[in-house]
Amino acid sequence: MSVVPDDHEWQYNPRHSVPDFARHAERAAALSRAVRERHAARYDIAYGDSPLSTLDVFPAATPGAPLHVFLHGGYWRGRDKADYSYVADALVPRGVTTVVMNYDLCPAATLPEIARRTREGLRWIHRNAASLGGDPDRLTVSGHSAGAHLIAMALAEDAGAGAGAGADRLEDGAIKAAVLISGIYELAPVLDITVNETIGLRPEMVDGVSPMRHPPSTATALTVVVGSAETPAWIAQSRDFATLCQCRGSRCSYHTLAGEDHFSIMARMETPDDALSRLVLDAAGVEE
Repeated sequence: MSVVPDDHEWQYNPRHSVPDFARHAERAAALSRAVRERHAARYDIAYGDSPLSTLDVFPAATPGAPLHVFLHGGYWRGRDKADYSYVADALVPRGVTTVVMNYDLCPAATLPEIARRTREGLRWIHRNAASLGGDPDRLTVSGHSAGAHLIAMALAEDAGAGAGAGADRLEDGAIKAAVLISGIYELAPVLDITVNETIGLRPEMVDGVSPMRHPPSTATALTVVVGSAETPAWIAQSRDFATLCQCRGSRCSYHTLAGEDHFSIMARMETPDDALSRLVLDAAGVEE
């Protein structure tokens, strides 16, 4: 059966557009197991009260190192930090303490709850950076797919607005730079794809969890990345978000990685010299 290029499910569900997605997950899991055997690390540190509010820390050799946080994808309903331990191989050798962060998943939590708890978690990391072996003044973040979305929401200029706001709000400039990889930034299309049976996104939630409608603070430098082999609609999500941020005065660069699809793009973050690793290290201010 041929794929209809404008088919909504194909455009917005990467598992439909990348038939061999499982191969990439298996490779990542194997690499991550090997990393956990080779690297000294601290596992399952709690940053909140919910079941998946935990993180793993892969420390650099020197205390007070640049600190980088990675958030995984999985359309807010799957995957785990243990699947992405391998990003430490890209960053720790260059002197960057690396945090791989979990977050609660749908349907156990709603997407607005996940976004709020992720913001709280990043705030916790900033305030506890020294105890994690990092420098709070050199905190950067990256995320893939749903992880990129959650970072964008955490950085929203109006994040935490409303009654009782402030307790969990990230301080402006707390995160020096963010690398957003293959993210989704306007969530209205999610209402009409099959994965929403698990996500449980409702029309009245869309405005509050769409970064296109809540752009990030200009205090954080942004790098927006997408693969050239992703679907046109998914590429447009990144392009349009980068354009919005640039028009609002953010220091925002936009990059397309040639030949990479939604899943293969993360293979460009396995060693310090990979293209995606280099963008993350540049964002962290780490020279080659």
